[in-house]
Parts: sequence; structure tokens; C-alpha cells
Amino acid sequence: MPRLRSKALVWIVRQVASGAEVLLLQRPARRGGGLHPVTGKAEDGEPIAAAAAREAEEETGLTGELVDLGYFHEYASAGGKHFREHAFLLRVPPPARAVELSDEHDGFAWVAPDSARASVSWPAHREALELALARVAAP
Repeated sequence: MPRLRSKALVWIVRQVASGAEVLLLQRPARRGGGLHPVTGKAEDGEPIAAAAAREAEEETGLTGELVDLGYFHEYASAGGKHFREHAFLLRVPPPARAVELSDEHDGFAWVAPDSARASVSWPAHREALELALARVAAP
């Protein structure tokens, strides 16, 4: 059986006067392009929640309340590697710090939930987004 590698998927959400906004990151063309949440691999022996927090901070400079969404999916990459991707929500407290992108991305946008939904192409990422937004909406 192939080795199953752990990855984190992190939807970053902030509250503004008009409601929730979701951070979408633009991958450069050399990395496949498109708008995405934070994703990244866990280091060997690193707890997945720690990997999620680390990846979010490395890719955006943001920290906040990390919430495990209790959701994961498994997939195989084009190169044949097998991954289990765990979903998290990162609530960024107001006022949010400025986004500081790593070289993994060349742009970002804070968007309304409906715009985020329209931008997500992977079904598992869409499911994780819905779970994150439900958590944000819950009292």
C-alpha cells in the first residue's frame, strides 16, 4: 500500500462590517494557476493542526483561531503520491494584519462567501469551505 502523506487545507476567514470575507490565494502559472485556500504538507511527525497553523502563517503571515473542521479527503497526485488532506478554518481577528504572501502565490483577494464558492473548482475544497462558513455563521 502506498504511503499516505498528510496535508492541511486552511480556509482563512475574517469578519468585516458587511459580514464574512474569505481569503483566496492566486497561484502563479508555474504552479498551475487558479485561486485556492492555503494548503501544505505536514512535516514528518508534525501534528496536522500544527502543520495547518504553520502553513497559514508561512503563506500569508496571518495567525488566529484555528478550528479543525473534522473533515478530510484522500487523493492521488498526478505523480502517484497519495495524500490525506485535513480541513481547517482560521478565524482572523479584526483588525486583520496585512497579508504577506510567500513566493508560492502571486496575488490574493478577500471575497464574499458567494464569490469564494464560485471560485472553488475542487469538490473537496468546496465541501471544506461550506463547513468553514457554517462554523463562522454559528453563534
